[in-house]
Amino acid sequence: MKASHLSEQLEDIQGMLGSGYGWLKTSRFWLLTIKVGRENDARAWLAGLVDKRLVVSAADVRKSRKHPINDAVAIAFSYLGLAKLGCEETAAHPFPSPFSSGMGCDLRALLLRDSPREWRWSDVEGGAGGPVHVLVAEWRRRQDAAETASAPEKPPELDPDPDVFDIIKVDNDPCAFQQKEGDKEEKLYESFGFRDGLAQPVISELREERGSGLRQVRQDAGALYADRVVAPGEFVLGYRNEYDELTYCPNVKRWPGDATYTSGRFALNGTYLAVRQIEQDVDAFAKFEATYGAAVCEKVMGRRRNGLPLTWQGTPGASISDSRADAFRFRVDDANGFGCPKGAHIRRVNPRDTLGVDVQSSIKSVKLHRLLRRGRPYREEVANDKPRKGIFFIACNADLERQFEFIYQRWLRNPRFACLHDQDDPLVGKPDTAKSFSMPGLASGEEVSLAAFTRTLGGGYFFLPGISALKFILGRENISKVGSETVGALAR
Repeated sequence: MKASHLSEQLEDIQGMLGSGYGWLKTSRFWLLTIKVGRENDARAWLAGLVDKRLVVSAADVRKSRKHPINDAVAIAFSYLGLAKLGCEETAAHPFPSPFSSGMGCDLRALLLRDSPREWRWSDVEGGAGGPVHVLVAEWRRRQDAAETASAPEKPPELDPDPDVFDIIKVDNDPCAFQQKEGDKEEKLYESFGFRDGLAQPVISELREERGSGLRQVRQDAGALYADRVVAPGEFVLGYRNEYDELTYCPNVKRWPGDATYTSGRFALNGTYLAVRQIEQDVDAFAKFEATYGAAVCEKVMGRRRNGLPLTWQGTPGASISDSRADAFRFRVDDANGFGCPKGAHIRRVNPRDTLGVDVQSSIKSVKLHRLLRRGRPYREEVANDKPRKGIFFIACNADLERQFEFIYQRWLRNPRFACLHDQDDPLVGKPDTAKSFSMPGLASGEEVSLAAFTRTLGGGYFFLPGISALKFILGRENISKVGSETVGALAR
């Protein structure tokens, strides 16, 4: 049987792979630990989110222009969470070791230069607090007072039962979306005051290939649009990746077809999430800016505050599309880092055309290590103190080692990245290593001293299943046609 294309399976893919829900400006993230003996109650509560059609699909996202989505939910599980709910991997097709061992384990802590024993939460036993079993991400359309008063129905309440779960709630930063000078509409800004959510890869076959919106995106990016188009298997399990290979799909016992057909794969249409709760020290960054100036802060980040590249030669303060702002290359425009320093945060996480023997080989290589970011800024109220702010970071990727961990080890935290010497990432590096930051050609000097601008409060790896697999986990045994027939067709 001929393999199907990803574009034909959108009903079975959770919507967050298709969109960051930029029009839903209120978000919340629930980190849930299932209490002993309450597994059935946990399944029932999670199944209720599915039954209410809050777990939207990528097909729903594609239709959202004509049929707007006002509420959306995504559900993902840690390895321990899947085991807690009775999902046992098969010996022939187990889950990959980064996911099964967990981000908070000692080995991964060593690889990622982390300190998980200091975290508030993780995905492993023996860490800070109980291990998180379930991640529920929630997005809602922000309503003004008039809309709230006139609304015939309130949005459904999603609060999990504290008798069933130990709960950590990470709330939206209500100031994350702002309309600043030069912006035509509200845009997402992180807590240090920089545009967020730029430079996202485009998953081939997942975005609609026709329509005025995509035509405009292509036109704005011009010849560089292809730089960001990535094979679907880099983010969605079971499809061809940038190596032109089908991405490995784990399987679990009792998944339909498992006993008879080796082609059946439970993880088809899913992805892995690398999740980290990162607190930002806004006061420390403000003090740094007061000492060195706004231009140096932009050098540290690697972009201007409005999202434009540092090498932008257009009209200052001009309003341009996000696609146009992302249409640039480092080797071509700024090989020596006079505009955007080689060690800048943005340049480390996406080197673009920098690291290969030539432009095209560099771009091809970088496509093997892209991340699809779906996090949001958060705000935590603290009694008798200033609220704490940060990023609830979520990265979708099909290969945790080759994507998230490679970027974190080889680019972000590599002291010799791009031939630098003993320099950590200026934003997420630790105080004992992030001591200086080189800025070639800067009039005020080549290096500045850095502070500890961020700290990690928690982290974990989660599996975001396809919708059919999600129903299976939650006890909905009548797997849909999308789930059962598609599994066999895609793998053959």
